[in-house]
Amino acid sequence: MRRSIVLISFVVAAVALSMLAPASPARAIICPQASPPCCPVPTQGARSVHVAPICCQPTTCCATGTTASTVCCATGTTASTVCCPSAGCCTPPCVAGTLTIGSSPNPSKAGAKVVISGAITGNPQSGAQVVLWREPAGQSSFKQMSQTTTDGSGHYTFTLGRGKVMADQAWYVTSVGLRSSTVQQRVNAVVGLSSSARSTVVGHVIRLTGRVTPSHAGEVVLIEARRGGGAWHVIQRARLGHGSSYAVSGHFGQPGPVQVKAVLPGDERNARSTSPTVTVTVKG
Repeated sequence: MRRSIVLISFVVAAVALSMLAPASPARAIICPQASPPCCPVPTQGARSVHVAPICCQPTTCCATGTTASTVCCATGTTASTVCCPSAGCCTPPCVAGTLTIGSSPNPSKAGAKVVISGAITGNPQSGAQVVLWREPAGQSSFKQMSQTTTDGSGHYTFTLGRGKVMADQAWYVTSVGLRSSTVQQRVNAVVGLSSSARSTVVGHVIRLTGRVTPSHAGEVVLIEARRGGGAWHVIQRARLGHGSSYAVSGHFGQPGPVQVKAVLPGDERNARSTSPTVTVTVKG
């Protein structure tokens, strides 16, 4: 109660002093002389200006009667085109910019170079830091992988060299408070296939061998064959060994050219992957 009485007394005394003292002019704030000015430039001395000063803000400002072009807001978003008020300054509504992302090629081959690129659109910014986040196949969280900066037009690029992208993964980027959509990068394993002979005779045994990269040891590779433009049929199944390699032997019972390929069914690490086709000529 005592504190309340003291505070009330102080307020009453302050009001009394203000009534007795002569009014002093408001101090004018001289705004930075930009072109156009951030706010109206005072035309009189500081002691004769009694109007409340206009506070300069990092927003759209232009000369009276003109229209502001799109400008960058302090939050990293983009202001839509607005008409300046008679005072010469305005605080336009901001429309959020966007952060794009894409990868090429997609799908890619295991170990091949992958380029991830995009831009800050709607509000291009030069020199903005862009962070690349990655979630490898089989994991449940994203981790920071790399970072770069945007160029003069707001574009960015990450180049992942050979051997960096071996399995499926997801990407997204962040910059200036924005986050891109998530890109699912599909990666095909490299499946090799070779034949002990490109020409054989009916009933003669040939050997097919190959290797899968990255390692899929313990998984099964399908050996498929077809004649002419017909459908592919599975003729053998081979289990990959510790070195992710395989070998099968067999023979063909009819003459004519036969196309053969090895197929790795897709799993959580790699999409369905196919070897180059090998043609074996079978003579009667």
